[in-house]
Amino acid sequence: MPNLTTEELKTLQGSVKQLNSIKIKLGETVLHQQALMSSIAYLRDESSKQEKLLINKYGEDSVINIETGEIKPSEKK
Repeated sequence: MPNLTTEELKTLQGSVKQLNSIKIKLGETVLHQQALMSSIAYLRDESSKQEKLLINKYGEDSVINIETGEIKPSEKK
């Protein structure tokens, strides 16, 4: 039975190596994406908890300036 030429074998091995490398990188990006999505979910939950605490403390109609921390009553009436 014949064998591949050295050049054919190198080309095939190179292609398989590149494909495997890309698959690994893709898997790493998926894992990174999942970690980021978990972080977002956690931060949303924490923000919601903070918001509830601030509503209880300063009232539902309060408006907080996120840059200065100033609290004003809502302008809606």
